[in-house]
Amino acid sequence: MILTPELEQQIVEAIQTDPADELILPDWAYGKDGRVVVLVDGLPIDLHRHLYNLLIRPLGFHERLWQTPNGDRRNVNPWIMEVRQVGTGSPRTHCGKGHAYEGNEAPPNSRGYRCLTCYRDSYRKEGQTPNRDKTHCPANHEYTPENTRIGKDGRRRCIQCTRTRNAAYMRRRRAPRKEAS
Repeated sequence: MILTPELEQQIVEAIQTDPADELILPDWAYGKDGRVVVLVDGLPIDLHRHLYNLLIRPLGFHERLWQTPNGDRRNVNPWIMEVRQVGTGSPRTHCGKGHAYEGNEAPPNSRGYRCLTCYRDSYRKEGQTPNRDKTHCPANHEYTPENTRIGKDGRRRCIQCTRTRNAAYMRRRRAPRKEAS
C-alpha cells in the first residue's frame, strides 16, 4: 500500500480524535500475515512502526511494537500498543568458545556471531590458508604440489576435480551439437 500524504493525514486525524479507540483499516490494506506495509519515501515500512515514529517518538534499534493481549491484530493505533526491548542481550554469559560476553558482545550478523572475539577470529589471518590442516579435497584427492593450484582468492583448488568438472561441462555443451547433426 502506498501511503499518500492525504491518507496519512486521515489516519493521523482519526487517531488524534480518540487515541484510546482502535483504528482498523479496510481488509484490502492488510497482507497475508495481517500486517500493513506501506511505502514511505520509497522504502517499505510497517504502518504501525511508521505511525509510532510519527506520533509518539522514534523507535530504537532494539525496540518492537507489540499488540496488547486483548486488542485486534489489525489495529494500527500506536497509542494502544506497547513497546518491548528485544535482542538487547544474550541469555548466556559466554560464547561457545568460552569468551565472556561482558564488553565483548556484538549484534548478531548473518554468520551468527555474537562474540566480537570470535567474529574477528573468523577473518583470515595474513599469510594463512583457510582449512590448511586438511590434506584431501572433498572428493578425497590428496592435496599435493602437483595436484594443487592456488586460486586468485587464495584458496586451494584440486586440479583433478577441476579437470573432471571441466570435462563434464564440455560433454554437456557438445551433446546438443551431436544430436543436431
